Amino acid sequence: MLDPPAAPLPAGARPEAPAPPGPGALLWSTVTVDGRPVTYGATGVGRTALFLHGWGLRPHAYRAPIRHLGLVGCRVVAPVLPGFGGSRGLSSGMRSFAGYAAWVGRFLDAVGIDQVDLVAGHSFGGGVATQFTHDLPNRAASLYLANAIGSPTWSSHADRVRTMAQRPVWDWGRHLSTDLVLSPGLLRVIPSVLGDLLPALIQNPLALIQNPFAMWQTGDFIRRADLIAELEEVHRRGTPVSVVWSDRDRLVPRSAFDDLRRAAGVEGTVVEGSHGWLLAHPARFGELAIPLLAQLPPCAARVAKRRRREIHQ
Repeated sequence: MLDPPAAPLPAGARPEAPAPPGPGALLWSTVTVDGRPVTYGATGVGRTALFLHGWGLRPHAYRAPIRHLGLVGCRVVAPVLPGFGGSRGLSSGMRSFAGYAAWVGRFLDAVGIDQVDLVAGHSFGGGVATQFTHDLPNRAASLYLANAIGSPTWSSHADRVRTMAQRPVWDWGRHLSTDLVLSPGLLRVIPSVLGDLLPALIQNPLALIQNPFAMWQTGDFIRRADLIAELEEVHRRGTPVSVVWSDRDRLVPRSAFDDLRRAAGVEGTVVEGSHGWLLAHPARFGELAIPLLAQLPPCAARVAKRRRREIHQ
């Protein structure tokens, strides 16, 4: 059950961080960001983690992956990003990865979290996670990318490189539908995925009437995404990064994965599955976060490092 929107805080007061649910439980709450209620899920105890969902969905479709991220020792928060699940989108001037990254920072302020030990993002959420880690370096200690958007390369051959901007919109749609229909492991989660796509039509049809192209405008800047320089800068700062891709992903091609892993300075990890593999194999998604978390210093050392960085900025 969703809680009512949070009451305004007194001037100068800081919100309390969400109470950690028990192991495996995923609780849904609301908080006010930019004057609007935002639904978010929370689970687990331990190091603080942020999960950012893919395009067209909400964190509700990722219940199992989020729970498993919590089970490996994380207190996870997972907000519904603006413009999805029937929520109102960002203004047209802010509809960019930088705009979404700034919004994520305001969401964390609203729930009383200064820094996350790990920010994880799938697909579109991976692009937002990359931009967030780059733009607000003191707020993300590590970055976990799963089949992330962010490379400008659609296909690469010896004599020709084609960019994502050259990729027809129908090709994106074809591979998105094929990913769900032809993947045996994902058949059981299709009701959950549809449950995330339908609220935009059922719960908030007025928002779609007022701004019918908002979701597609978001899709357009995704097609033109180039976050390679941002990821290279994250790597230069020494931020631990994990880049994961699945061997049957046709939405985010192998060439894009190679671009991201090289920019991050890592070998990357290839798992079995299609674009939405973490929905079908959530335990594997949680397990792949463990090596990344193991690279992080103890909390006290991390806070001291952050303070030194703030002093020199």
